[in-house]
Amino acid sequence: MKNALLILTAAAVLSGAALATPVKLPTIPVILEPNARLLTLNDAGINKAFPSAAGRPDAVFLTEDRKVSVAFEWRESKLTPGQVPDLVTQFPAVIRAQVPNVKTLKAGVVEIGDTPWAQFVFTTPGQGDDLRRELLMTSAQGRILVVTIVGNVKDYSRNEAVLRNLTSSVRVN
Repeated sequence: MKNALLILTAAAVLSGAALATPVKLPTIPVILEPNARLLTLNDAGINKAFPSAAGRPDAVFLTEDRKVSVAFEWRESKLTPGQVPDLVTQFPAVIRAQVPNVKTLKAGVVEIGDTPWAQFVFTTPGQGDDLRRELLMTSAQGRILVVTIVGNVKDYSRNEAVLRNLTSSVRVN
């Protein structure tokens, strides 16, 4: 009985720690609920991880094991909400042209927080395990918002619940 009470108390503390208050990302029109099991890169960390200013994300989260990253980038390119489904048919050719050795590629439209997103999940060969990339794209204030999730297939699988909780909490404002 005492052990059961300790387990229940520990579960309550851990589940409470996993609950997060919605946070507005400072430079992009997004509100999300970061999980206590995710690390946030500061500006210096982002600059170090992405030395080229071209394509540098606005915000980056890492899993606790630092094996999977989630990057948010608000691009200057124009995109209306009505154009999001068009990306599903047009963008796979871009991925195949720009990314060598694509093994698998799935494309579709998903809804996150009442917003349609084009979703692309693809794998490429890696050392010991395939590399899994997921791109989520939508319209935010008439511009394209991209969320990129990158990690090895096994690392993604190990962290999938935390990653899905983060992406499902994203709200475009």
